[in-house]
Amino acid sequence: MRTVPIVVVAGVILLAHADSWAADPEPVIPSELPVQATETPQGIRLRVFLPEDVPPGSVELQLAGRDVVVIAQGSGGRALRSRSLWLSETAVEDGAQVDYEPDGSLTITLRKEPRGGGP
Repeated sequence: MRTVPIVVVAGVILLAHADSWAADPEPVIPSELPVQATETPQGIRLRVFLPEDVPPGSVELQLAGRDVVVIAQGSGGRALRSRSLWLSETAVEDGAQVDYEPDGSLTITLRKEPRGGGP
């Protein structure tokens, strides 16, 4: 596992399907980016399964309160997007960590917003 640097720009985390929450999982369509979400007491862990033609640096995480979407760009400009994931609590960009796994996936770890409302 190696750490991938990240940059936060206007609420979007730039990188250089919530299985346990889905009541009725839908099949993955070709332009969909598969993401598995796991919640811990301290944060949210997103595992992004990248197709072979998608470089880790093309991945972006769009975070709007409790709503998270992962987007990426494959070869030839093919756009990929995860389903919208609704988190049980608001996640924050500060302190986010991204790890590139040996299997080619990315693990993105986000902290939960403190209960007082601010990071």
